[in-house]
Amino acid sequence: MNRKRRMVAASLLGGIAAATWCCGGGATTADGDSATNSTVITARHLDYDYPKRTAVFEGDVVVVDPRVKIIGDTITAVFMTNNQPESVTAVGNVRIEQTNRVAVCNHAFYSVKSGLLVLTGKPIVSRGTDVLSGTRITFNRDTDKMECTDAKLIVAPGAAGLNDFMK
Repeated sequence: MNRKRRMVAASLLGGIAAATWCCGGGATTADGDSATNSTVITARHLDYDYPKRTAVFEGDVVVVDPRVKIIGDTITAVFMTNNQPESVTAVGNVRIEQTNRVAVCNHAFYSVKSGLLVLTGKPIVSRGTDVLSGTRITFNRDTDKMECTDAKLIVAPGAAGLNDFMK
C-alpha cells in the first residue's frame, strides 16, 4: 500500500468520523494531544478500490477525529461519485468514544445521508454511570433522537436520567 492511497482514503474519511457519533465535544489525538481538525486512521492493512469507491481498513483499526474515536477490527467506508462519504461500517470489537460517552458493539453502521448510526451485536452505550443496552440502538443525528429495541436503561441515583443521556 503506498502513502498516496493511505492519505487519499484518510482524507476522504475525515468527514465521516466527525459525524459518526452524533454531535458534540472534542477528543484527543492518539498521542493524547488536544484535537485538531485532522482525522488520523491507522490499521494493519488498507485496501482501497477506486472503481467501487470503497476503503476497507483491517486489523486494529483506530480512527481518531476531533469529535470521536472509533476502534474496530474492520472499518469499511463507501463514497459517492463526488468523493463525499456515503456510509461507514465497523465490524468486530467496535468501540466508539466521544467525550463522556462510550458505545461498544459487534457491528456499527452509519449512513451519512440519513444521519443514522445503528449499533447491533450486543450494543451497550454508557455515559458516566448510566448504561443503555438492547439488541439494536439507533441514533438520529438530524433529529437528536435515540431508539432502542429490547431496551434496558440503568440510571444511577441522582443522575439527570434519559433526557441528559444524549448530551
